Amino acid sequence: MGLETITVRSVFDTLVARAAVTAAVAAAAVLGGGCATVRHARHVQRGDDIAFGERTPRAAELGVTSHTVLTLAAAVQTSLKCQPAIAQAAQNLAAATAQAHEAMSAYLPSVNGSASYGRSTSNAEGAPTRNHSQKSYGASLTADLLVYDFGKTPAAVRQACEQAVAAEETLAAARNDAVFNVRSAFFNLCKAEELQGVSEQAVRQFREHLDQVKAFEEVGKRIRYDVTKAEVDLGNAQLNLITAHSDVSNARAGLNRSLGFAEDPGYRVQAGPAAEFAGSLTNLMDKARENHPELRALRARERLASAAVDQAIAALYPDLGLHGQYGGSGSRFPLIWNWSAAAQSVWNVFTGWQETWKVEEAVAQLRAARTRVADREQQLYQELSQALNQLESARERVGLTGLIVRQAQESLDLINERYRVGQASAVDVTDAQVALTSAQADRVKARFDYETAVAQIEHSVGEP
Repeated sequence: MGLETITVRSVFDTLVARAAVTAAVAAAAVLGGGCATVRHARHVQRGDDIAFGERTPRAAELGVTSHTVLTLAAAVQTSLKCQPAIAQAAQNLAAATAQAHEAMSAYLPSVNGSASYGRSTSNAEGAPTRNHSQKSYGASLTADLLVYDFGKTPAAVRQACEQAVAAEETLAAARNDAVFNVRSAFFNLCKAEELQGVSEQAVRQFREHLDQVKAFEEVGKRIRYDVTKAEVDLGNAQLNLITAHSDVSNARAGLNRSLGFAEDPGYRVQAGPAAEFAGSLTNLMDKARENHPELRALRARERLASAAVDQAIAALYPDLGLHGQYGGSGSRFPLIWNWSAAAQSVWNVFTGWQETWKVEEAVAQLRAARTRVADREQQLYQELSQALNQLESARERVGLTGLIVRQAQESLDLINERYRVGQASAVDVTDAQVALTSAQADRVKARFDYETAVAQIEHSVGEP
């Protein structure tokens, strides 16, 4: 054996040793990362630390008790922490992000290792049958690398990335929806409680009137009809109060649901000053086109559909790749090692026009995605138009009902005084009290209709 042969073999053995070390280090890194991933997966499986949203929290965990005065800002923050819809959207984003990384892994080579051990006989026709078996060993390492596929892989990566973008915007939409829902529920409860207060005041006034009428009847200043009329009025007011109590209970249940609770901790709500809002429909619509998360998610899905067209067209062309293998086999050690390398091309020449129909399908899906963007844009315009109309109507009603309440109170005071001296009837008193109660209720409704309209506008614009 010559010196040149020994040198070549030594160099080859060195390269093989280095490749083996590199492969071992890479395998260790992969296994290390894989172990961490598996530990995290098992941790989630066991439910060692389940986050809010994945489970229903106790109100006490968030410091909400019967002594808590819940403000709107605190209600919003609690909802953002506890709403299952937000937690679900966050995990959908995590899944979409993982899928994007999966798609990008196609740019990297795939390496596979195998090892085998077996025993087998080698009987042949015409020869005596023997039960003697021989050992066999085998080991190999294969690698494949995609060189060029006419854009199929880049298109798949773009689709996965746009899906992740859409998932991120869907998470923002879930937050936007949660803020709007909790604001609406908060205002609804405040309105129900204030209307309950109006009903309670009406009951007190009708009861005082009944006591007054009974006293007048005893001294002969009023007839029995006035007493009966006052009792009927009090009964009607009490019926309205029962309905108001029910409305408060329903509104509280709605707010608890918006907060992410499955209990009623007995908190009290405190409404702040009415929000001031100004803006034209044109400016608000421009902001909505730019910021609304649902619209941004639909645009991402439109780009996804466009990438799907590229992928369908690229499927008409072949794939080019490299394949390499290094392995050994034999019945005893040391094994006989060999390597091989090849350039490969795969091309589906004809599949019954299947690929061309896939292109047509992708084009149709792209156009359908565009229609969804247009439809949502038109819905946002309608929502903003209606909310602005409601806002303006509520603003005018707030000012007008304030004036009507003052006038109704003055009218009731005057009628009560005239009734006391015998110049007004029981019907006059009832009408004046009903008018005051109605005006007070209208003022409460107008105020919270205004607040709800502001919340609707900010939800439609996408800037809670």
